[in-house]
Amino acid sequence: MPTERKTTNRMTSRDQQAAERRQQILDIAKRLFAEKGYHATSMRELNKEIGMAEALTYHYFPGGKLEILKSVLQTAQEDRISKFVEFFDELFQGGAELEDVLLPLIEGITQRFKEDQPYFQILIRERNLLDQEQQEALNGLTKQPFEALADYLSKLAAKGDVRSMNFEMAASQFLSHIVVRVVRESWNGGELRPEEMQQIADFYMQLWSK
Repeated sequence: MPTERKTTNRMTSRDQQAAERRQQILDIAKRLFAEKGYHATSMRELNKEIGMAEALTYHYFPGGKLEILKSVLQTAQEDRISKFVEFFDELFQGGAELEDVLLPLIEGITQRFKEDQPYFQILIRERNLLDQEQQEALNGLTKQPFEALADYLSKLAAKGDVRSMNFEMAASQFLSHIVVRVVRESWNGGELRPEEMQQIADFYMQLWSK
């Protein structure tokens, strides 16, 4: 009776080396795109930083610089958005009170932007270079944190803890406010100070409370 041959999905050393090379290209490209912008970064400069021949870079990314940009954004966006949603769910669970949620929410959003500032800088600045399908996929992902906050506010309103309002617009206003402030401060070489976070939390507490 012939023995069955088992196949494995284990990466060979050659596959591992190729994956590491590809990741190296993406890491360096992310840094350059964040520092200088996509259009101001040439393939020649990118190859020089990587220490790789241009033909080899095109071997990994046949579409050149634009494919590299799309890969930089695509490889991480789903993971980052899912982590935002997980953070929101943990914070909102058990019907947490608004006054106990607002400041940690602002601190958490600020920290997550700080942890991967280059990614978010590129995303905000260059997302118009993505094709329609990619933008739609990204829009679908970015809606999730807004929906989580809107749902939380709706539940608070049902208990009589916050006033009735358009919860989707309220969530959009709050999250957009935080993102704009964080990005503005980071581009100026700073970050939101604790007292500024508290001021924002107090403002929305007054705005939303009955």
